[in-house]
This record gives sequence, C-alpha cells and structure tokens, in this order.
Amino acid sequence: MLSIKVFLDTNVLIDMLSAEKRPSSDFSDRIFQEIRNCRLEGVISIQSIVDASYIFRHDHYSLELFRDRILRIRNFVNMEPLDASDLQDALLSSQSDFEDALQCCHAESIGCDFFITYDKKLKNRYANTGMQFCTPEEFVHIMEGLPLRQSPASSLTPQRG
Repeated sequence: MLSIKVFLDTNVLIDMLSAEKRPSSDFSDRIFQEIRNCRLEGVISIQSIVDASYIFRHDHYSLELFRDRILRIRNFVNMEPLDASDLQDALLSSQSDFEDALQCCHAESIGCDFFITYDKKLKNRYANTGMQFCTPEEFVHIMEGLPLRQSPASSLTPQRG
C-alpha cells in the first residue's frame, strides 16, 4: 500500500477545528478520519496553527477551545515547523501571496503528495509543482481510488461543540 502524505492548508485546519458545523466540514472531517485511522499521513505547518488561532480569536471563540482542539489532533497530524530554506524559496518565488508561497514551498520540501486547500487561486498558481492541489471534496473523491494503508477502524471521531 502507498503511504500518501497530504498537506492541510490553514483553511482546512480551520474546518477541522471549528465548533460549528459548516457544509464544507464534512469533507475535511472525512480526510481527518482517514488520518486518524493511519490510512493517510496528514501534515500541517506550525504557521497554520498560528494563523488559525488568530482566526479563532477573531470569530470570538475562546483560546481554551482552540487549545483543546489542537491538543486533540496533535497525536494524529504531523505539525511541521517552517525552516530557513522554505522562507528563502518563498522569498525568491514570483508569487504575489507570500503566505501561500511559504506554505507551498514547505509542503513541497517535505515531500507532500497532495496539498488540500479551499483556495482555488492557490491551486491554479502552483499546478506545476510535484504535488497535486485539490479541495477537500476533490480529495475525498480521489481518495476513494487510492490504495490507502489498511488499518483497523478507529473508534475516535472528530467531535464538534
């Protein structure tokens, strides 16, 4: 079986952490369940956690709720620090959105197969990398055809509320 490494963009992380159910969260939840079941390797950057904490505060969620949710997922998702080479690659890129360039350079440098994001502009700008860019919904459909690692189903499911 293949080991599939997926990078979860900040907007997907926010979907997974959100206290409220959104239409898009079903697909993010499904991906996260596959990560929890060890059928996919999930990666987020430390920068995404920082950005998500800002958005949570802006949306009037408590820091305690944010911490609780990050602590729940940390055992399943690899939380990767950005490094100087990611920064240099992003600075030297021709992309106008530095944060996106940084995330993409980082995901590519750590060997991610897929970059999962809701940002369609990002998806189009980086189409020539070694990664496949897709939305959570697109990835769920792709995932159905992938030979994922087999593991016993986990009784843990993402919890909201």
